[in-house]
Amino acid sequence: MQQQWYYIRTLLGHVPLVIKLLFAVITSGVAAGAIVHIIEPNRFPTLFEGIWWAFITVSTVGYGDFVPESTLARLVAIVLIFVGVGFMTLLVTSFAGAAVSINQSTKEGSISFIGEQHLVIIGWNERARQVIENIHASHPHTRIVLIDETLTELPKTIKQVHFVRGNSSEDAVLKQANIALAKSVLITAKHQGSEFTADAKTILTILAIKGLNRELFTTVEILSTEQMENAYRAGADQCIESNSITGSLLTVSLLHRQMLDVTFHFISYGQFAQVQFVSVKKEEVGMTMPDLLPLYYKRGLHIIGLKRSERLLFHPPPSFLIELHDELVTIKINKAT
Repeated sequence: MQQQWYYIRTLLGHVPLVIKLLFAVITSGVAAGAIVHIIEPNRFPTLFEGIWWAFITVSTVGYGDFVPESTLARLVAIVLIFVGVGFMTLLVTSFAGAAVSINQSTKEGSISFIGEQHLVIIGWNERARQVIENIHASHPHTRIVLIDETLTELPKTIKQVHFVRGNSSEDAVLKQANIALAKSVLITAKHQGSEFTADAKTILTILAIKGLNRELFTTVEILSTEQMENAYRAGADQCIESNSITGSLLTVSLLHRQMLDVTFHFISYGQFAQVQFVSVKKEEVGMTMPDLLPLYYKRGLHIIGLKRSERLLFHPPPSFLIELHDELVTIKINKAT
């Protein structure tokens, strides 16, 4: 008997407090309703009406449609008020406390993300902020998960982003972001410390991600040219050497100042969103660029290059012939006047 009681206590110890309180409220309400139905069958002709009165009393609403008259029924009401109302008060405060706790945990990044086909961004910085803003502007319903170990909580200016706090190279943190069901991931580089250390951390994160989801498309920011090959070897699908891009822009600023605004305008997200690949049609095979330009212009597209296999060719010579599996690099023509 003692061993059975021990098992019962152990089982109850694993039941959440909210469930215990909810059970106590229901039990006390049903028991009190059944008792007053037995004591005063004329005032409470059905069991449901007794239970209805008990829960109205416990909730402190007190409609007054059912009122016990006998002394014994009123004693039951007094007990119900002390016991049932006490349990109800604890239940409501427990629910409120749980809601506040969940909200705080979400802000602090300790709640797991439940969802799929979401985008994961690793590392909080100005570049990550701009990426999030661009995604929200063009695809407002896309779900985003941000992983960072430096933030104590998600900035108030960032909305509709699930925050996970922790080291992105740890499996537990990646699982918390539900990396197995993600659509794609972006790893931004840390500019603190040496470039080698930042790239090494990025490569370690790639290995951890690919260990959990080998098919996940992974875009990474690399700071040094020497680590590009290591990033691809680790499993990166696309690498962006940010220092090289910045260096090119600085060179344009120094040598071709009048072209800097044009360059910035073209590489802005709004302009890149207009760029698209168009597969060549069978009837276009064997044609030249001068032949295709007016045809696509009528379709609202301007051809700026061509992709053949893995090679990108911009402004190929007029005699260049189109092949079957080529893709045209086009940009939508702005119809605004």
